[in-house]
Amino acid sequence: MEIKENKLVGVSYRETPNKGGIIKPVYIIMHYDGATNGTSAIDWMTDAQSKVSAHLHISRDGVITQLAPFNIKCWHAGVSNWAGQKDLNNYSIGIELQNKGQEAYNEKQIDAAIAVCKALCVTYPIREILGHSDVAPGRKEDPGMQFPWGKFKLLTKGTYNGIT
Repeated sequence: MEIKENKLVGVSYRETPNKGGIIKPVYIIMHYDGATNGTSAIDWMTDAQSKVSAHLHISRDGVITQLAPFNIKCWHAGVSNWAGQKDLNNYSIGIELQNKGQEAYNEKQIDAAIAVCKALCVTYPIREILGHSDVAPGRKEDPGMQFPWGKFKLLTKGTYNGIT
């Protein structure tokens, strides 16, 4: 997997209007979308009225859709803080995984997410891969207890193990 000009090469791109200024990402934040199908969350994140977005969506079939360049602020973390930094949207890449919250993540989807995270860690100075629940504790629970943190914690140089 390759990143050129802040976009994944060879994946579908559907621009979201829900984005802001330039960022220099140092975190990846994993989310689940709560959706029952691969398109409803993308439709929601590309609707200006929703005021939410993420950089990527990965369906249960492993289909990756990019919604904004990785150096542009997306609105995925909301009120958030981590390691003394607030408003993690200013420092992070958001990845939404199709999942209703209680279901196991499947191999196709996790393999796609690992490939994306590896490419991001090579291209950007990513310190940690976090869950939405880490940066918004008590408010958010995604990516949930089913998320396989052990497959992601070794992708960065950090030692974070994830709490969800």
